[in-house]
Amino acid sequence: MRFTWLILLLCLCMSATCDARTIKWLTNDFAPYYIISGPNKSQGRDESIISLLEQQLSHITFERVIIPSGKVIQELANQQSNACALSLYKNKYREERVYFTHQSSTAGLSPSIAMHTKLSSALEIEDAKPVSLTNLLVNKKLTLGVSMNRSYGSEIDKIINTTPGINLVIRPTRDTLSTLTYMLNLKRIDILLGYPSEHYYLAKTMGFTDNLTQRMLTEAPEISYGYIGCTKNEQGAEDIATLNQQLKLIKQTEDYKQVLTRWLPSHLKPKLEAHLQY
Repeated sequence: MRFTWLILLLCLCMSATCDARTIKWLTNDFAPYYIISGPNKSQGRDESIISLLEQQLSHITFERVIIPSGKVIQELANQQSNACALSLYKNKYREERVYFTHQSSTAGLSPSIAMHTKLSSALEIEDAKPVSLTNLLVNKKLTLGVSMNRSYGSEIDKIINTTPGINLVIRPTRDTLSTLTYMLNLKRIDILLGYPSEHYYLAKTMGFTDNLTQRMLTEAPEISYGYIGCTKNEQGAEDIATLNQQLKLIKQTEDYKQVLTRWLPSHLKPKLEAHLQY
């Protein structure tokens, strides 16, 4: 009888081990999405969304791995290494290699440019009106700073990749955007492409708030949506289905809305909140 119970116990343990499920999240040291250190540690937007999902999926182990942001798609496309990542743009190239959720995981104000306040005044660019990136690059001949291997949406990507003769400064370093922000403050580049929350967070933490300003772009939609992407294999399909369902639930909570607006300046929060009435 004792032997029988031991066999049953062993079988149950083996079953539990086989049923154990882990989702590996690819994260990176990129504030304000992932804040690895300092007074705002663990208060990044994307890492907070992952934590909300983790609370809903307590039966699944969440493993977090930090990798360079430029290698996320490459790692997801490796079918021998199961992983997921938050807040990704969909495009044809990526959808051929990665599974994506139907539900968006994040929503944010679309790509904007940061520029020095003196340049903005010289070009007589009004605060409230969006500007044309094409006009600034082609007609004004401004130098644009961008991060390597990063998508800004189909229209902006097309301008960057297909417009001949434009002046680009591309930085592949780990702290790409902070490096470019530093260059912008020193006027080594004219404009910097990013997102309002990124520009606000970096200008604030680097002490450049009075020197730098932002402008929305006419070529970008008002709101940008990011999606969860997972490895395109059997486990990835299962993970995507599970995460898609949970996104529907957390997007109806006040916690979700607070996370998305956490790193926006107060005057821009209403612009995003108007699109978060799920």
